[in-house]
Amino acid sequence: MKLTSLCVAILPLFALAACESSSRFGSYGGPSQPMVQRAPEPMIAAPTPRVESAPLGAPPGTEVSPQPGQVGMGGDPLNPTVPLENGDIIAPTPGGNNTPTPRVAALPKPETAAPRAPTRNGVTGNWTLSEASGGHCKATLSSAPALDLYKASTSGCKSREMQRITAWELRGSDIYLYEQGGAVAAKLQQGGGNSFSGATAKSGAPVTLSK
Repeated sequence: MKLTSLCVAILPLFALAACESSSRFGSYGGPSQPMVQRAPEPMIAAPTPRVESAPLGAPPGTEVSPQPGQVGMGGDPLNPTVPLENGDIIAPTPGGNNTPTPRVAALPKPETAAPRAPTRNGVTGNWTLSEASGGHCKATLSSAPALDLYKASTSGCKSREMQRITAWELRGSDIYLYEQGGAVAAKLQQGGGNSFSGATAKSGAPVTLSK
């Protein structure tokens, strides 16, 4: 009985001592304090490093076209040009599509072909003779010889000079018409096409032979 009573008396003392120790020192051996919740600090973004870009160089052996505003080989900043090895020229365009401009050589001027020199066989035959009055008549240049000349005749001509023609000859590219007696009646030079133009020897009236 006495032992039991003693144990019952001691137990409350241990419980009281434990409570006082807990209230005095709190957590971690110190006085207990209320916990305060702090607001989260704002996040600051890290600075982004600045990266500078530069165009890549052209592969070896590649022709590089100057950008607009740069001075090309021509020395004109407003219209730069770059000559190539084959003689072509690169001219920059506003759209950036720089294509070689081929060099165009000046074409030679066509030469006017000289009229073919007439031959005696080509002149022989019937012609239409145009007189100064505007009338037309017939002239025949024959291949039959007449001394040093060839026979000729006219038909329907109004001019007395043309009515007297009896012979003709070819000197170079000119036709000479002769009247009876051997005097020159008219001289005609080769013109455009198959025609001869000239004038009579005495009056100077124009005469034309054409086929």
